[in-house]
Amino acid sequence: MASIQRVTSPLTGGISYRAQVRVKGHGVQGKTFPNKKAAQQWANSVEAAIRENRYFPHAKASRTTFAEAVARYRGTIIKELKKSGRATREQHLDWWLEKFAGRTLVELTPDRIAAVRDELASGTYTRGKEAINKKTGKAVAPQEYKRSGATVNRYIATLSHLFTVAVKEWRLIDRNPVRDISKKKEGRGRVRFLSDQEREDLLATCAESDWHALSALVLLAISTGARRGELINLKWADMDMKASRAVVRDTKNGGPRVLPLVGKALEAIRELKLQNSARSEYVFAQPSGFPGPYEHFDAHWYAALEAAGIKDMRF
Repeated sequence: MASIQRVTSPLTGGISYRAQVRVKGHGVQGKTFPNKKAAQQWANSVEAAIRENRYFPHAKASRTTFAEAVARYRGTIIKELKKSGRATREQHLDWWLEKFAGRTLVELTPDRIAAVRDELASGTYTRGKEAINKKTGKAVAPQEYKRSGATVNRYIATLSHLFTVAVKEWRLIDRNPVRDISKKKEGRGRVRFLSDQEREDLLATCAESDWHALSALVLLAISTGARRGELINLKWADMDMKASRAVVRDTKNGGPRVLPLVGKALEAIRELKLQNSARSEYVFAQPSGFPGPYEHFDAHWYAALEAAGIKDMRF
């Protein structure tokens, strides 16, 4: 049974209300509020949680490691996502796992999460592997990127969702600590157009790339405006050469989308199909022959950009 006590400050004379609830195994739990109504509401919520076996002030959280929570999240939540979304979430979780190794859920306080968030925002990362420029013979190192505010916020969103599930479904903690940290400011976006000459130079260097499919990929990107992930995951079953179109089945919005195949892009795709000696199901297959699409083609892309003398350009 809860008790509400009226408390008068000896210094200011102000009135507050102290709510107390006896919790088996945890002694008396109490909290002070500025008015009686708030105190009663808190006491009622604690008593309801006790009746429903939901009251656990840090007990389970102190016994559950972050790694265990991530493993459970991966086994239940992540596996239900689409392939593209699943890979991104997995990447985010790997980062948090490395930083919170050996920590229990109760140790992941807002200040500790905020410190790791700032480390994430200030660090850099690379894509792809080192490549050789065919014209100069020099090695082209993968380009370094600094994570944008939007990217950092996506990492935070993944962590926040894990904690939300831990609160609402698993009953491991009673509050999501990520709610108490701020997000990073997101930019207004970035626009960079190729000039006619840059486009010609880029297509010329792509045609000479060690990865022969790069030219078709770039032509398709220019002519359709489709996203990188949409193009790289295209399968031959999605290509209707007679109708000159391709169907993107896994879009950002969830539904399918039709891409027109025209001009040089259509010619390049036809030629690529003839060269598909490995008989891969993917249009842009891995040159090594391993199954799956060639997702990490960045070294070839940057080598083509350097050979064309183009700077500050993303795929």
